Amino acid sequence: MGWIKGDGEIEDSYKISKIAAHVPDLVVYSTLTNDIPYAENFHGVLLFADVSGFTNLTEKFSLSSKKGYGADELTRTLNSYIGEIVSHILDAGGDILNYAGDAILALWTVERVQLSEVISLVVKCSLNIQDQCGVRETEVGCQLKVKIGISAGKLSKVIVGDEISQYFVVIGRAVDEVRLAEGLAVASTIILSPNAWELCERDNIAIDPIENERAVKVRYIKREPSFSVEKYQDSIGTSVEHEKVTGDCVRKASRLMPNAELEKTLRKYIMKTVLQKIDDDQPLEYLSEMRPATIVFVNMQFKGGESDQEQCMTIHQAAIGIGQQIVKHHGRVNKVFMFDKGCTFLCLFGLPGDKREDESAHALQAAYEVHYLCQKEIRSLKTVSVGVTTGPVFCGVVGHPVRHEYTVIGRKVNLAARLMMHYPGVVSCDSETCYYSKLPAFYFNELPKKAMKGVKNPGVLYQFMANKQQITVGKAPMSVEREEGYPLLGREKEIEVYSSMLKGFLEARAAGHKNYNNVLIYEGAIGYGKSRLLAEVVYRTAKEGVRVISFELAKTDIKQSNYALQTLLAIVMSVQNCKSYAERERVLLSKILDPKMRQNLCLLNDILLVKFTVSKDVSLMDSQTKNKKMRNYFLELFCKFAEDEPCVYVLDQAHFVDRASLTFLLEACERASVLVCMALLPHTSQGGPFPELSRIIKDPRTLYLNLPGLEPPVIAQLACQILGVVRIPSEVELFLVERSHGVPYYCEELLKSLYLGNLIVIEEVEEEDEAKDVDILFPEPTLVVHCSKPSQVWQEEDARAGTLGPPKASMLKSRKITTLDHFVDRALVCFVGEAAKFHEVPIPLTLKGMALAHLDHLQPADQMVVKCAAIIGQTITTQMLINILPESENPDKLNLSLTSLFKSGTFECGSKPKQFTQQLTKESECWGALNCYCVQDSQEDVREEVSGKASVDGVWRCRVMRFCTALVKETAYDLWLKEQKRDIHQKCASYLLKQAHRCRDCGIAEFIFGHKAAIGNNLIEIHPSLLNVQESGEALFLGQSTLGLPKETIQLNQVSPLHPNSEEDEFLLKLDSMVNEYNTTVDRTRKCRCAQVTECVLCPMVRHCTGVGDVPKTFYYLLETAAASAYLSNNLKALSYLNEAKIILDNLKVGKPAFETADPKVKVKINNFERACIFRLRGEVLYNTGQIEEAESMFSSALRLLNRRLPTNRVAMSLKYVCEKMKSLCYRSKNADNPGEKKLAFLHEQICCLSYMWQIGCMRRAPKNMLNASLAITMEMNSAQKSAEENKIIFSCIDYLQYCQLSGQDDRCKIYERMLCGTCVELPDCMEGLILTSYFIRALSIVKLCSGALHESIQYGLRAEQISKLTNRRGLDMLVISVLHTPLLLTQRYEECVQLMQSLEYLGNRTRISTAKGWFYAGCFDFLLYSGFAFRPFEECYTFVEESQSDPNLVADKSLMMNLYSALALWYARLCEWEKACFFYTKACGVTRQAPSSIHSINGVVMFLECHVLLFRKALVEHNQHIKAIYQSTQKHFTAFNRKYSTNKMYAPRVLHLRAYMYVLAGHEALANAILNKALIMCQQHGNKLEESWIAQNRISWFGVFRQSTSNWFASTLTMPSWEEARGMDPEELDHTRYTLVGVGGEIWADKSSLHLAPKTEDTQLLTGQG
Repeated sequence: MGWIKGDGEIEDSYKISKIAAHVPDLVVYSTLTNDIPYAENFHGVLLFADVSGFTNLTEKFSLSSKKGYGADELTRTLNSYIGEIVSHILDAGGDILNYAGDAILALWTVERVQLSEVISLVVKCSLNIQDQCGVRETEVGCQLKVKIGISAGKLSKVIVGDEISQYFVVIGRAVDEVRLAEGLAVASTIILSPNAWELCERDNIAIDPIENERAVKVRYIKREPSFSVEKYQDSIGTSVEHEKVTGDCVRKASRLMPNAELEKTLRKYIMKTVLQKIDDDQPLEYLSEMRPATIVFVNMQFKGGESDQEQCMTIHQAAIGIGQQIVKHHGRVNKVFMFDKGCTFLCLFGLPGDKREDESAHALQAAYEVHYLCQKEIRSLKTVSVGVTTGPVFCGVVGHPVRHEYTVIGRKVNLAARLMMHYPGVVSCDSETCYYSKLPAFYFNELPKKAMKGVKNPGVLYQFMANKQQITVGKAPMSVEREEGYPLLGREKEIEVYSSMLKGFLEARAAGHKNYNNVLIYEGAIGYGKSRLLAEVVYRTAKEGVRVISFELAKTDIKQSNYALQTLLAIVMSVQNCKSYAERERVLLSKILDPKMRQNLCLLNDILLVKFTVSKDVSLMDSQTKNKKMRNYFLELFCKFAEDEPCVYVLDQAHFVDRASLTFLLEACERASVLVCMALLPHTSQGGPFPELSRIIKDPRTLYLNLPGLEPPVIAQLACQILGVVRIPSEVELFLVERSHGVPYYCEELLKSLYLGNLIVIEEVEEEDEAKDVDILFPEPTLVVHCSKPSQVWQEEDARAGTLGPPKASMLKSRKITTLDHFVDRALVCFVGEAAKFHEVPIPLTLKGMALAHLDHLQPADQMVVKCAAIIGQTITTQMLINILPESENPDKLNLSLTSLFKSGTFECGSKPKQFTQQLTKESECWGALNCYCVQDSQEDVREEVSGKASVDGVWRCRVMRFCTALVKETAYDLWLKEQKRDIHQKCASYLLKQAHRCRDCGIAEFIFGHKAAIGNNLIEIHPSLLNVQESGEALFLGQSTLGLPKETIQLNQVSPLHPNSEEDEFLLKLDSMVNEYNTTVDRTRKCRCAQVTECVLCPMVRHCTGVGDVPKTFYYLLETAAASAYLSNNLKALSYLNEAKIILDNLKVGKPAFETADPKVKVKINNFERACIFRLRGEVLYNTGQIEEAESMFSSALRLLNRRLPTNRVAMSLKYVCEKMKSLCYRSKNADNPGEKKLAFLHEQICCLSYMWQIGCMRRAPKNMLNASLAITMEMNSAQKSAEENKIIFSCIDYLQYCQLSGQDDRCKIYERMLCGTCVELPDCMEGLILTSYFIRALSIVKLCSGALHESIQYGLRAEQISKLTNRRGLDMLVISVLHTPLLLTQRYEECVQLMQSLEYLGNRTRISTAKGWFYAGCFDFLLYSGFAFRPFEECYTFVEESQSDPNLVADKSLMMNLYSALALWYARLCEWEKACFFYTKACGVTRQAPSSIHSINGVVMFLECHVLLFRKALVEHNQHIKAIYQSTQKHFTAFNRKYSTNKMYAPRVLHLRAYMYVLAGHEALANAILNKALIMCQQHGNKLEESWIAQNRISWFGVFRQSTSNWFASTLTMPSWEEARGMDPEELDHTRYTLVGVGGEIWADKSSLHLAPKTEDTQLLTGQG
């Protein structure tokens, strides 16, 4: 704990000594026979040492961004300093009475005649303290100083309390004087009180007088004190038995012998929280923590003149009453002490075991009741003052090993004490307490501001009045209002349900029936955004012109019968703002005009606080009859107003509706035509909700929606909204997704923690370099867009396509973090701060408090299960949990605990489909459902996600569970002691070790080929003794279902029947036969479970190896998990684990331990293979997300570590190429020797890196890059030959096939194609063979597509897509579909194309791979722009693009963004909406320079080309003075396209078509016609029906009589048929809704004859027959 010496004194002693360490000698050696209360007089000397700087120190450490660092370092610093001060006091014979936060009160009990000698001793002790501890620097820059006051005289010891808790207080004039003396002191000074100065040896102490004070300042002491400390200590505690006291013992009470009676008495002085740790023999350092808590100071000022005995009785009476009230509200009395001529109680709420989510409300209620009790029942008190604050404080054991106490320190502790003293006679509180209490506003009155010592900016302060000040009714406004410009995110489905209900309600009301859903309930835990959702409901309802009655309830309201009814009626009758009963009466009379109803107005007296005359009939009623009459009258009144005017009732915090009001609400919903929308928390108590609420929920007309967490892309948008930025880094997004689990409030608190801890920084975004020709292309004044408002992201509320567009420039400010609001009118982005380590970020204290409250509600047995599960991780297998639980856990007991944890919302079934939580269904059992989705033994063949029960007949059936929130898991994990964590982590790691590999269907190998062999098999060995505790097969994740496939998929026979007319057809038939054989011979219940292995085994293995402190294994499993994540296309997750691995490398490089639990004495070295793997995997992730330059750098670094470096200059490349070619000839002429396992692993990594390097070289197309590509592919093939592995040789040959196509070597390409076709059909029927075949077929499909053979590309592509499903490679499936949809679209096979896109949409929704959804919407744009029908509405596609700006995964994929931006730019260019076209054109320009020249980019580039041609047309129409420059620029873009994509023929007809259109516009119609003829010939060769029909359509427009104006096409876009409508139409029928490239016609053009718009030479050759 950071104590400076004597660390072993307590540990080797009896338990009673550990208890006595928390109690002063004054109590330890008290007489046990006295009746309580009693007062005992004595003489003594007091020393009061006040340390300054502790509060600032606490604040500094509380902001630490390192997990577990703040509290540990703070405890060490505090106890190092305080312990040194206490050591001086104990050495001088002093007794530590108490630690009052950052102050120490010490006592020397002596006879009166010894006072002068002891005062000299205490002065000497104080001088030693100031000499050794006067000023102390700390590592965080805070300076600690101490000031000391000394007093002496007559004192009294007061013992008060009951049989459960007892307290001691020292009273007397000397206590007051020592406080006053300390108040006169400044840092590093010592002050003697007047009485101490009178009693001391004046000739021995040098002093300085203090002006206008009798107290004096000590300078030095002249001679050593004569008082014998040894004799004084020997005289203490002679009536109690001790162990032998040695010379190094600084406190006699630390050597107490066991004494049951004394121990029982001492335990009454110690808090339950501390006793529990002592009883469990746990180190008290684990009580030290930064924790959100509520502090209550109660000060009682006496009237004066009371005797010691009278004060004793008063304190005793107060202690009993205060203790009962505080405990009743789940708080604890920490200590009692005299302060400022009064007695002060320090009470704490939110300590371990007592945490409550509503602790602030409990504390305020307790404070109010304590204040009332003391004022009314204790007559000897003058005033009672209470100060209440809420916030982060340091809670822990502070002091010396032999004398310490549990105390609290922090700014909020100081503020509570100041409030108590500066606002006498009231219960005062800070704004945080007011806010977190969630109590009605009329419970509080704002207090005037006062200057308070040591307090800066306390914020708004309040007096807590409870409800006695209520003079109005209906004052319960909703605490959350809709914020203009900050739309609700991720709740579209929930709002859609409400909108539908509102429409049904209004229609039913108009039709005069009640056949509609009349109650909508949103259920969600704290922080899920229920209040914001209701605020949106209120806004939308009011926008429809319907009256809304909304209010919010608080916890106290549930205890007030009819409170919700009173509020409801008050708002309905519009009396909520009336300030007097007379005013309310006037309003009611104006509202109630029916004479019959007016007769009984007196029934409203009690409920609405009015004073109507009681009618005779009412006066004669008994109580029961009157209550029934009132109920009927209220219902009649309510129904009448509901009939007169449509009204929606919105109730927030509906779980606080009292039972009487619920009864009324139930009847009102049955009888009146109303619509009720309410939000409530899940009910987790055993008793369940009120029966009336259950009846409302289960009513057939009620819709009950369980709010899920937000989707990951929405979390990124929410983060942008909160921070006021346009985007966040991927690291931040991953951190938020993993730690917030989709809960908006968690996300907000995590961001605040990151921002305040400088882990993220907000900076002005560098303006994107706009295209050089933007100014000449868009000469008119256009809308300048700096950034979108963070909450809007290009928000436009008009649904029509023509009104959608770029955002308006707006004031930019953060929604939540107010410190960011100084940024205005600037686009901001979020960056990761320097040295940020997100894995070390602790849980924000606000969230930790919520999790602790949840845990403290659980039973001890349940808590043990949760703590053990927290060690396992987020996902828990039941079998593994049983394995690590203590042996005392029997199955029946575990079943009860797990059932309770399911019902309390702690656990849920781990096999629950993720999308299930998004389904909006009515629930019959809304709370505590024991639903289980694990596949049982009898359900292996069942695809549908059917839920059963987790527990059946007392037997637990759920195999896989997970925590509902990660915060509970992390908080429970922190409750373990370090050694306990290590032991259980070791158990878990041993248990999982055998399963840490690919699933059995994928070959039970590592995810990184040869990983163990490369680093040494002994590092990852399984000890024989552990084999019997491991599961076999896939038992760990057997219960989890695998990814299902959409019901509607493309079958091969849907494409076209095959007849073996050629070698190619024969190969395809063999391929089909092989796939069918695989399907029939392989057990159909066997599926790839690598995703489950990753989640249930590899990810936990990283956690457990880290917990054990095993660096090599941790690093090994970090790389394996990253590789598995990349294999499963979870790029963000892969990057996260790679970042952790890099942090380990960085720490080892500078000589630091790899991570916190690693042994710093053990030296670890990571070999080059694993270092290369980090670079290779990172390069792979970057390549897959379109970051080509960064990826190239990673692969180069990996090859350098693998000793396979690529030269950087051209000469060296040429020489290396010749050398590698010669090696290649050599390898072919002889069989390579079989390399060892280690060398094979290195060769495999080389092949992987080189495979990417040649592709990157081909993308760039420059001569140097092509040479680099040639060298890389040659080196790859040589490495494959050296491996002597058939699969690797085949893999490299497939790569060479693609290289030949990209480099234009068509003949060689055909040779390798024939060779590989023969080889692949002979591959073995195993998963590895299937994956290799899939790779070849996918490559062949791309090769055929690039060569323009669309039909063949489709044949291969569909088979590649089918095989990718067999291999369960979701990422491969996405890549295949994103390419395959193009030839299907070009051949106008819309049916198959749509089915394929539906498969991609399903994949994106199911796996949450945002890039899959991105490619889906890119395909939707293709349908909109070229097919003539809308597969998805433009508005939906546009919304996806605008939301993609905050998704770092999407933004990183430059090929995808090129497609999306170009599509939108083209859409608006076709509509001639140039402001919007300019915005997206500029975006596309920025991406063009970064996008690779790949098959995924080409579609976007072609659309970008069309934009340029349309901009050329725009220049001609507008007589732009830069027409010639624009024409030349367009020509350059065509040239650049031909250079980059010279070997890619798939869009060659489209490019010729656009070039012809450019020449039509330039006046070269003959040339245009010749180019069109060439394009048509190419279309017929390729089978490109789409382009062929579009050319025919445009040809009529250019050279015929048909003309389509832009306005006509705009009209056709609004009537464009959906796919359902277009499904049965011929492609020709869609021509009228397809865009026509507008010809010259009769429009007024610029005079082209004078412009000399000359065509390209190579184009003019077409006219002469040479082209």
